[in-house]
Amino acid sequence: MLTREYLKTRFKEHQLTVSEQSFTYSSGLFSSAQGVNIIATNTVKDLPVIVITAHYDHLGLKAGKLHPGANDNASGVAALLYLSNALTDSSSYRFMFVATDAEENGLHGSEHFAKTIRQLPIVLNINLDMLAIKKSHKRLYALTSRSLKAQLNPLFTQINGDKIKLKPVYSSRKMSRLTNTKQIDWRRASDHYSFAKQKIPYVYFSMGADNYHHSAKDTLENINAPLYQEAVLLIEEFINQLLTNSAVLTPSLKAAT
Repeated sequence: MLTREYLKTRFKEHQLTVSEQSFTYSSGLFSSAQGVNIIATNTVKDLPVIVITAHYDHLGLKAGKLHPGANDNASGVAALLYLSNALTDSSSYRFMFVATDAEENGLHGSEHFAKTIRQLPIVLNINLDMLAIKKSHKRLYALTSRSLKAQLNPLFTQINGDKIKLKPVYSSRKMSRLTNTKQIDWRRASDHYSFAKQKIPYVYFSMGADNYHHSAKDTLENINAPLYQEAVLLIEEFINQLLTNSAVLTPSLKAAT
């Protein structure tokens, strides 16, 4: 509850219209649970929509230990809040900023959202999850589908960081090789998969694997702040490239996921 109120307050400070989207999902064989997505938008103009998502739920207390979730996924939520203030609608697109719930136990929040907004002209989902860059492996990965390579790769090549490298990846298998995580299907690893199932193109920004993932050591002390800040600025630069090159995103891309 406190997290939701904080998010709504911050979005409203950015002059956004904020709403809650409640949903129910199965949490066991004979039980259900309630979740709440927080949705913020800065215009009601009838334009194609770019949806930017980050999940705000985490494990919390587990086996008597607090799992803070600084990287997974306070890093994504902080970036979402920054972008909600930094980005303004262009003449070609409008933005929706969505803090999703119940990602950790099945992508339930994003799945509910993606199913209920199919009537909107959504041209892209940008998903932010685990953005704290490793000091030993200074890469920010941008995972999307191979079918979008021709459209998006020219934009990615225009983006250069001083301390970290933006690495576009066009298949889950390649992402697994680059991050040495053969057990992970990165296409299904976070909320972008809910949009992919609805035939909505996505770009998933992430550091990849984290040694402190789902542990009590996922704390602020284990995040390199300068590298994280540069990663967020690279994401902002990518979005600004999209706005400058508005012909890249068209409704026809919905079939290319």
